[in-house]
Amino acid sequence: MSDRIVVSVIGAGGKMGTRTSNNLLKAKDKFDVYLVENSPKAQEGIRARGLEVTPGDEIIPRSDIIVFAVPDTLIYKISQEVVKKLKPGAGFIILDPAAAVAKELALRDDCTFAVAHPCHPSYFLDQDTYEARHDYFGGVAGKQDVVISRIQGDDKVFDQCRQVIESMYAPVEHSYVLSSRQIAFLEPTLVELLGATCLFAMAETVNEAEKRGIERAAAVSFLTGHVFNLTANFLGFLGNTPVSDACKVAINLGNKLVLRDDWKEIWKDEVLDKVIATMLHPEDPKI
Repeated sequence: MSDRIVVSVIGAGGKMGTRTSNNLLKAKDKFDVYLVENSPKAQEGIRARGLEVTPGDEIIPRSDIIVFAVPDTLIYKISQEVVKKLKPGAGFIILDPAAAVAKELALRDDCTFAVAHPCHPSYFLDQDTYEARHDYFGGVAGKQDVVISRIQGDDKVFDQCRQVIESMYAPVEHSYVLSSRQIAFLEPTLVELLGATCLFAMAETVNEAEKRGIERAAAVSFLTGHVFNLTANFLGFLGNTPVSDACKVAINLGNKLVLRDDWKEIWKDEVLDKVIATMLHPEDPKI
């Protein structure tokens, strides 16, 4: 292979396709980037950015690395067509582990397959600029970490995949190599089933505070300040500083009043499999 890596982004006009291709196009010293998109409306969006759309049949067989930026629910159908067009030895990156864990991703023995997902900028990570501090998603100005997995394949090609991943989510501080199943336990289990659910409840609680005459700005400030402080405490950033005895009592009450007693069941393999199956096929829920 040449020093320059030919990268094609499939679904380049979607949300993640736009984000990842914008960053990859900044790394012109390393990559030749091609944008593939079937949706006419999304094609218009790409051209409005001053970029060209390349037919998939033309560029996929010539690509070293494919970034597969299509919705999880379409991975099974679309990957069946795209993967058979890959050149031998190509790399193929998906942006979420669900389809891989559910075995809905088409594979080929002569190609390398990887998963990549951003951690998003942590509020514990020092950022250098105002723009970076207000990049809540990442991939624009805010530094972030990423998690990656090799589903199968060659070390050298996986290293190329890692270069592409770190560029498309740039600026990246650390890239952690995990298994696809471990990434799935991070999302959906850690950050969606528990984290997003609890945070959504917190936002709803602010609305409840407003109904009781509490100024919204005061409730938001009080909540987010305490979340920052308590997260630092519970994750060990404050050493062995304990929370107050009253807070401990409230946590025990919250476990009874807010969380189900068996909430840690979400960390069981069979629950993860049912959750992923339901997320990929919500019309046929398994849980």
